[in-house]
Amino acid sequence: MNLGDTARSLRESFGLTQRATADRLDISCVHLCNIEKDKSRPSPELLAKYRDVFGVDLYVYSWCSEPNMSRLPLAMRDVTKRMADQWQKMIESRRKTFHLGE
Repeated sequence: MNLGDTARSLRESFGLTQRATADRLDISCVHLCNIEKDKSRPSPELLAKYRDVFGVDLYVYSWCSEPNMSRLPLAMRDVTKRMADQWQKMIESRRKTFHLGE
């Protein structure tokens, strides 16, 4: 699981810069950069902030976004795909109203 790629992809899907995201998460830009480059792992408190700000559990979203479904057990592939599709729909919906709350 590449949590850094997931964090970056999520940020980009909301159209935010690293600075804007760091401000919303109340962390430094350097810390966010380290997370996105997998040099640092988010703390439980930061994971909670991701849920509050983006409405996404970063670990679950990362797991659902696994690009190589063949690595998952066969019984999990369909449900994971459906879950990933639902996360994407939710992100699309939140993104449309996200900037209105600034």
